[in-house]
Amino acid sequence: MNGAILTAACLAVLALSCVAGSAEPRNPNTDWFRKAGAGVFVHYLNGLQNNKEQLHSLGKETSWDQCVREFDTEKFAATMKEVGAGYVIFTIMQVTRHMIAPNATYDRISGYKPGEACATRDLVLDLHTSLSKRGIPLMLYWTGDGPRADPKAGPAFGCSTPVTTDFVRKWASVVEEYGLRYKDKVVGYWVDGMYPFIGYDDETLGIMARALKAGNPKRIIALNRGVDPKVLSYTRHEDYTTGEQNRFFDMPVERWIDGEQWHILSYLSPVSWGQPGCAYTKAELGDYLFEVNRRGGVVSIDAMLFRDGSLDRSQIELLKAAIAELRAGVPKPPIPPGNLAYRKQSKLLSLDGSHELVVNGGVHFPRLGVDGRLDTIALAGGEWPWTYEVDLVDTVPLRRIKVTFGTGYPTKLEIRVSADGQAWKTVAQKDGHDGKPFEATFEPTQARYIRVMSIKPDGPDQPGAQMAVAELEAYR
Repeated sequence: MNGAILTAACLAVLALSCVAGSAEPRNPNTDWFRKAGAGVFVHYLNGLQNNKEQLHSLGKETSWDQCVREFDTEKFAATMKEVGAGYVIFTIMQVTRHMIAPNATYDRISGYKPGEACATRDLVLDLHTSLSKRGIPLMLYWTGDGPRADPKAGPAFGCSTPVTTDFVRKWASVVEEYGLRYKDKVVGYWVDGMYPFIGYDDETLGIMARALKAGNPKRIIALNRGVDPKVLSYTRHEDYTTGEQNRFFDMPVERWIDGEQWHILSYLSPVSWGQPGCAYTKAELGDYLFEVNRRGGVVSIDAMLFRDGSLDRSQIELLKAAIAELRAGVPKPPIPPGNLAYRKQSKLLSLDGSHELVVNGGVHFPRLGVDGRLDTIALAGGEWPWTYEVDLVDTVPLRRIKVTFGTGYPTKLEIRVSADGQAWKTVAQKDGHDGKPFEATFEPTQARYIRVMSIKPDGPDQPGAQMAVAELEAYR
């Protein structure tokens, strides 16, 4: 782009950013998102679907333009319908120069010709056509750090750490062109790389947010601050939380968090993003989706995508079953009645709670200590003394806790509760326990978290053996 054109474009984006307001708290534009409940997120990238060394490519490697032309949007949309996706989030680009649709602004600034970086096929429009006929809304993945890995486009846009205002204006002008083209065909963005640690602040977040809503002010956006220990809000400029997590675990207390729609994104694979296989059972993921949605949250599920538009078959079957359970909307009454800990999230921790422990034998998962069954156990590996933690999600006045142990039990134990996971209160303790179910009744105490600490045995050849939790129950 020549100097005059670039200056005009930058001033236009700056003017837009100056009048950009914050996202509306408790934004009704997220109502459809909340109702959708769960959607599918896919990585479609040159380094995956167009790299013959990757499974995603089906062994084929061509020009990026040819790769995009070959993508079967009808096959992909039919699969999204089959699994019951409430929406789709599809990547436009990530790190490299490769874009899935034409963009004149990108070509002018980067110096690339059409087809060299931006595909000549408008895959976004074709995705919308195929998905919309099946009633599935389309959202897009964007980044805040641009084509930083490309030796030509990166310097042309001014990619750097920390990001500069000039770079953000240039990069925002690219997504603005897309927004003005697609209007209501694109209903949302999930934007990666908007990290405060690379220099994003309220001003630059606002510039990008305004561009993301170009052509459709009702478009909902989330700006990624990075992976946090739990889902957190970030900025007044977003409508929903990005919620990037490395597993489906965190649970919303209610729909809104600091005025933003609560949302989580993680992957199905036991390995990482966009990889094959399933880290969850159908029942486990289905229960999670149902409970998150019951509380007002939304779940985006990353799945493996192949070059031709098909998905990993095992993940399709898992998605179908889990989303069907969400849509059925049948609550599971607690076992026993009134048990607040039933099917709540749980962890295997070190005795002091400083770190998570591995699952003993790879089968005694933490969820098995709150599944309503006495023939399954939660059991940690790697450390003799350990702590079992349950998150009730809601803060309630607890007055009774019962723990039933498996074949292994603590001879010295302590039960603590906390409202915030930071300040803990001991409500029961015992030395010389014989392994029978342990029940503690105490004055009503406001609590969300419960910890059962097995202090002894603290090594082999001691009475009790390592603690195994068959069931933890909690009552008001």
